[in-house]
Amino acid sequence: MLYRFGVIPCLVVTLAASLAACGSGDNSPSASTGNAATTPAAPPAPFKVGVTTTDAALPPAPQLPTDAQVCSTLQASNSLVRQPSGALGPEADNGTTSAILNPDQARIQAALDACGAAVDAQVGAAISAADAAAAASQTAAAVPNVNIAGASAQQLAAPKYRASQFAVRLVVSSTGPGNAFITGPLTLPSGVTLWIDTGVTVYATRDVMAYAPNAAGPYCANTAVSSTKAGSSSNCLPLIGGSYLVNSAVVGGGSIDSRAASEIVSSNNLYPLMRIDLTCTNTYAAYSQGLQATTGTPCDDGGTFVNTTASARHMTWWDLAWLGNMIENGTTGVGSQSNFRMMVFNYAKNLTLFGITLNNSANFHVVPSGVDGLTVWNVKVQTPSLSASASPAGNGNPNYLGMVPTVDTAKNTDAFDPGSSSKPMVQALTIGSTKISTAGKISFDGYLKNAVFAYNYISTGDDDISPKGSNNPSPAGSGLFGIDGNRDVATDRKYGFVIAHTHIYAGHGISIGSETNAGVTNIQVYDNSFDGSEQALRIKSDWARGGIVTNINYNNICIRNSGQALLFTPYYSTKALPNPTSPLYPDFHDISLSNIHIIGGTSAIFEGFEANSGGITHAALPLGMTLTNVLADSPSNVAVTTSDANLTLNNVNLPIFPSTANRVVLNGSASQSLSTANAVDCSSAYVDFPGIGDSSPSGQTWTGSQ
Repeated sequence: MLYRFGVIPCLVVTLAASLAACGSGDNSPSASTGNAATTPAAPPAPFKVGVTTTDAALPPAPQLPTDAQVCSTLQASNSLVRQPSGALGPEADNGTTSAILNPDQARIQAALDACGAAVDAQVGAAISAADAAAAASQTAAAVPNVNIAGASAQQLAAPKYRASQFAVRLVVSSTGPGNAFITGPLTLPSGVTLWIDTGVTVYATRDVMAYAPNAAGPYCANTAVSSTKAGSSSNCLPLIGGSYLVNSAVVGGGSIDSRAASEIVSSNNLYPLMRIDLTCTNTYAAYSQGLQATTGTPCDDGGTFVNTTASARHMTWWDLAWLGNMIENGTTGVGSQSNFRMMVFNYAKNLTLFGITLNNSANFHVVPSGVDGLTVWNVKVQTPSLSASASPAGNGNPNYLGMVPTVDTAKNTDAFDPGSSSKPMVQALTIGSTKISTAGKISFDGYLKNAVFAYNYISTGDDDISPKGSNNPSPAGSGLFGIDGNRDVATDRKYGFVIAHTHIYAGHGISIGSETNAGVTNIQVYDNSFDGSEQALRIKSDWARGGIVTNINYNNICIRNSGQALLFTPYYSTKALPNPTSPLYPDFHDISLSNIHIIGGTSAIFEGFEANSGGITHAALPLGMTLTNVLADSPSNVAVTTSDANLTLNNVNLPIFPSTANRVVLNGSASQSLSTANAVDCSSAYVDFPGIGDSSPSGQTWTGSQ
């Protein structure tokens, strides 16, 4: 298509001094006044992305505990040593017993439990009393859009609600080379910090039995639990989980590696596992009776048939994800994977992730729901990392398709999926794997609020940060949103939901949705860079899980070599409607893009929801968006698709045109000839992933010296 633009004199100029000149027939400052000419003030320099180190709009940065605040310190075994690739040495866990496959879970959990009990004994009663007093003072006639349940996270952050000792610290061996731990699922207690020290890596056990919470099913590590029901991550315990928490954290300069590209094994030889030839080792039906099915019996875990003599290796977690999502779901519509997640937290006040590195989750990395006071600060997520392709067998650890792991084959490895919970909850604090506080119950309203993602580095195979408005804890018709950045904003910050000062590499970018049925509003996204991401700024939904997404503000963003720099669509999938007569209409409006600088060829999609879509009578829900100073270095290499959109353009050089046929209405217009001299400054936006020399499959580059 021929790229045509009109020229827009004066209207596209954004600098105040230039606008003043445009308003006069004579550009001379002395023409109408007769005064001596004065030199106009120089325009302000464009904002420089990637150099901000302090931000008054954010709460104070998290801090590591002091030595005096440590409940207990655990040293790594000298038999567990991380290799330069980041992988665990191949001899470390070759075996069939839990003692070899999962040597550290019991001692880490015991330390967490003991610390949790001590914390509760010291401050549990005070937390309960403060919460009860706050709850008693709250009424149904509270200020609109304020839905605090009990004491707020900000109130409970005070020192008197924190124990004098609250951290369990994992450290390298003091007597040898040991610098790693292998563990199964851990329960993080309320008030406890898991401190993974610099130089330490916590590896997930490969033993499937550690993640299987129910011996009677449904089961973990499959792509289906019946001929009609797909697999689900809820069939597996997460590596680190916690519910009903106050002032809990995972921090440190160390790392957690879920080893999703490693072969799944079992300490129970009857437990069904799939092999890369699609046969299975047993059936769930036989396993539930303590029996071994005979060769030729049809599998009931998504495989083909039982083969008791096959020599093919077992699948990896990412093999299951690829098989379930890309093959079985594509042919039967019921495929998915039962893979464990790295971290799942439900109902918390003050939950912090700080300084740690997360690698190679089998499914989503971090899923926090119903948290007041969520802080994710200086966290690094890189999946797949170099360790994912380091194989004990020396063959590059190919998946069952014969490929080493890539961002394309590490399916459903979202970095952060924050959301609200389904309902308010009054519950005693969890102070260990089997212990509940006796001090009293705490109120949680179920909303996600006071969330900060700052100074992070993220590269993954799916969504990088994906706020999900899937649940609204309030009754239907309350008018509240599942995620609302203006709800109960703490006084130590300017905004209630912020994504800032973050570098994003591979992945699907900052991606709101696809679950938006409970609504998402008032999110601030600023001073972020995207380098090579599949998508960068994205809002996605469909009429099976749609809702209102509004007041999302993107500002000072650098995007380089992205497949789709901008993607806003209500047609995310063709997922079947839960009720064919009651669609959940996706409605995106009052979205702003300001100071967006796009480098390299890319595409952009701006779509609203067309009237009468799918043969169901309904009004149009056009995308409502304002674009200000949105500039591409090579606008002729940007392909734009628009439909059902009302767009306001100011200083935009993307090929966006009005269209009667596609129902696109513009206020203002774009121009290919606009200068990028005043575009946001990206000269320091693109840096190598920290520690990339020993963790990235692609190796270190000179991108940081642009």
